[in-house]
Amino acid sequence: MGLEMLQLQSRVLEKVNISRLEETNARLGVGLAALFMYMLIGAIVFCRIEAPVERIEKETYREFRQEWEAILNERGISSSDVDRLFANIRDAALNGVWEEKNQTSEYNWTFGSAFFFAGTLLTTVGYGHVAPHTHHGKLFTIIYCMIGIPLTLSLLSALAVRLRWPSQWIRTKMNIKLGGMFHNKHLQLIHLGFVSAAVLIVAFIVPSWIFMSLEDDWTFIDAFYYCFVSLTTIGLGDYIPGDKPDQPLRFVYKVFITVYLVLGLCCMMLFLTTLYDVPQFNIVKYFVTKSDSDDDNEVKPIHMNNGNTKYKRYDDVETPNHIVNPFAEINGYYQS
Repeated sequence: MGLEMLQLQSRVLEKVNISRLEETNARLGVGLAALFMYMLIGAIVFCRIEAPVERIEKETYREFRQEWEAILNERGISSSDVDRLFANIRDAALNGVWEEKNQTSEYNWTFGSAFFFAGTLLTTVGYGHVAPHTHHGKLFTIIYCMIGIPLTLSLLSALAVRLRWPSQWIRTKMNIKLGGMFHNKHLQLIHLGFVSAAVLIVAFIVPSWIFMSLEDDWTFIDAFYYCFVSLTTIGLGDYIPGDKPDQPLRFVYKVFITVYLVLGLCCMMLFLTTLYDVPQFNIVKYFVTKSDSDDDNEVKPIHMNNGNTKYKRYDDVETPNHIVNPFAEINGYYQS
């Protein structure tokens, strides 16, 4: 009888899972369409904001080039030589090789810069302002990242777990102090707000103020933009601290930035973990079924003292429209 009930339950749950799978597939399709529309909106806004400035810069460069072409042509230099000159200047600037008159600049591949480069690889920030140009360097980068990135992400996750300990302690204290005044979901939102404020101050506002103080031509918005782009691992590379030719203690500065990236990413992982703990913000559940995990609907044997084996199904599947599953827990006995 118990096995028949388990088989009946399996058939019912299979039908429920198929229905829920179709529902989540539809939601996933809507989500992907919304993501595509979000990209289109972003493209339109960026074009409207940035394109006019780019046109002005291109016109300025075109006038500057025409002036120099006229000067160089008067001295017998051909247009092809002028093109080659500007191409060399462009390539040198893109590769980070730039020296002004009577001013010495450091090489890109000093130990401090290489340490910073390794840190941006392993944290997947990858600014792109410095990159290997030799085949051996590119090959080593591939092997280095294949080994280092999984290890780094594992260690960052472990550090984020350590950071959760004080966060969970605060959450426990909130439950004790405020549990009688607020519902659990409201306490989750208050806890999320506290963690968000702490991460904002520690990982963004304070470092932004430090970078603004150390970088002469950075405003607070520039520094905050750098911190955000870095800790979200976007890594555009348009702002790189410590790259001024006269930067004092450049090696120490680069090491400090690398440490900041590691700790800042841990803070971001703590924030995301706290965010996804709040059911209202964990939108992943709307696009997948719980039966997608390996442990769902698992039938586990429990050995009884009388020699029988009791089978108990642990079902976490949410049925559509929040219908209570009548077979959420069925016990059957199999005579062994």
